Amino acid sequence: MRESTPPQSLPWTAALVRRLGDSPGAALGLALILVALVATVDYATGYELRFAVLYLAPIALATWTGGRSAGILIVVIASLFWLLSFGSAHPYSGDFFFYWEGIAMLAVYLAFVLLLERLRLSLTRADQRFSQVLEELDSAVFVVDEDSRQILYANQSLARLIGADPLTLGAGELDRRLGLGTDDGDGSPGVGGDAIGAGPESGFTSREARNAESGRWYLVRTGLIPWKSNRHVKLQMITDISVQKRAQALKQQHRDMLHQTDRLASLAEIASTLAHEVNQPLMAIAGYNDACLRMLAATSCDRNDVVTALQRCREQALRAGRIISRVREFIRSKRPSPALCDINALVKESLALLETQLEDNAIAVQVSLSPSPLLTHADQTLLVQVIVNLLQNAIDAMDKSVPARRKLSVLTDKPADALIVVSVSDQGAGIPAGVDEQLFTPLFTTKPQGMGLGLSICRSVVEAHGGRIAHRANPEGGCTFHFTLPADAN
Repeated sequence: MRESTPPQSLPWTAALVRRLGDSPGAALGLALILVALVATVDYATGYELRFAVLYLAPIALATWTGGRSAGILIVVIASLFWLLSFGSAHPYSGDFFFYWEGIAMLAVYLAFVLLLERLRLSLTRADQRFSQVLEELDSAVFVVDEDSRQILYANQSLARLIGADPLTLGAGELDRRLGLGTDDGDGSPGVGGDAIGAGPESGFTSREARNAESGRWYLVRTGLIPWKSNRHVKLQMITDISVQKRAQALKQQHRDMLHQTDRLASLAEIASTLAHEVNQPLMAIAGYNDACLRMLAATSCDRNDVVTALQRCREQALRAGRIISRVREFIRSKRPSPALCDINALVKESLALLETQLEDNAIAVQVSLSPSPLLTHADQTLLVQVIVNLLQNAIDAMDKSVPARRKLSVLTDKPADALIVVSVSDQGAGIPAGVDEQLFTPLFTTKPQGMGLGLSICRSVVEAHGGRIAHRANPEGGCTFHFTLPADAN
């Protein structure tokens, strides 16, 4: 077990025992002095107080620090002192009782030595087993004295994690090297998670934290434990959960891919329906136009035939319009009915959906939500899609930005009684010049892999709810998209 030297706050008795344990020779010398002192006092009092029981103190000291051999040596020396000095002055009527007392006392001393040695070995083996278990753990384990901020114990996993000997570092330097922040949620760099469990019954709290440099995730468990002389110190266990986090991220990506595939399948179905339904009237229109062109190109043509062809072109055009309207109404009929919802809750839900992407792109998110609920009647699913689209656009816009500028701000406010405002700001490349008026046009995109539907859908959804959406350039760079919604009147 890797432990540092005890801090000065230990009681002097515990510190003395610790030092004697580290120096068996000094402990044996002190035991001899105590034996001589007990013998002297016993002799000076004429053996009336029978101080021989006090020999147990130096015997215990020698046995605990030097083992069985040292204890037996002190037993022999103490017995000789007692035998030589008490033999000529014992009050018994015969020597038999004197030797009987000596044999009984020797047997008790030896039994005491054997029992104490057995106890010491049991505790040593228990410590060894405990130490071996801690050293074999994949989790990094260390103990910190809260008063002196000294590392009292650290296993090899912690040394491998930070690439240095933890016992040579202070608690502050160790926290800095771990890069996981502190367990009180101080917002230090590198903190990437919240407390996930706290129980007064167990005395331990758990939190997930992310190292900003390595990108790895850790589960940090912290609690107060008794240590050595009943002092309360802090035990911390750090377990690498990057694999579990990666599995969760992959599962989320799988769900997103399924959702995206479902959307694309719906879009393909709609496109196929439109292509099939609209193709016939368009072909008819083309045929009638060809007929009109041929009749007009002839030297003589019947005006009534041309009029008839143009009327049929108009009928087919109206038919195509009715087909498009029918498909649009079909899409609208699949939307859920509006319900009372809180915009702040929808913003939190949207951020949670994109949490993995925000972390993977090392984007710092600043959320400023209205302190009071922002209630409105709306389709929650569609509004979440609007906010997610705006957040996704902000993430994409900062893809090539330096890490220091990857900052995303989300704000909700209610500047007027009947109006709710939601803003999403980024520090990306901004909107290219000359395309401002086309941003919300269907099938227009500035992304290499974009479909040109996101902002168009956002505008349709917001306007369908009685609001407006717009954008503006930020003075420090990047762009802000904001939309308004009517607030609930009640």
